[in-house]
Amino acid sequence: MGPFTETKWIVCHNGSGVIHYVILEPGTIMETGQPYCEGFADRDDALARAIKLGYVLPIESTI
Repeated sequence: MGPFTETKWIVCHNGSGVIHYVILEPGTIMETGQPYCEGFADRDDALARAIKLGYVLPIESTI
């Protein structure tokens, strides 16, 4: 996918538990082994979709 001309939020998954949530900046490209990829122009929509698929937000370290 790409190269992109604007920032995109991408959710890729295999339909059974593997979920990748990435932000792609202009000029970047990406490759994935996941069979399904969905692009979003909005962070909130992408994150909502990823969570619906089972994505778990990482816990930020306080150290």
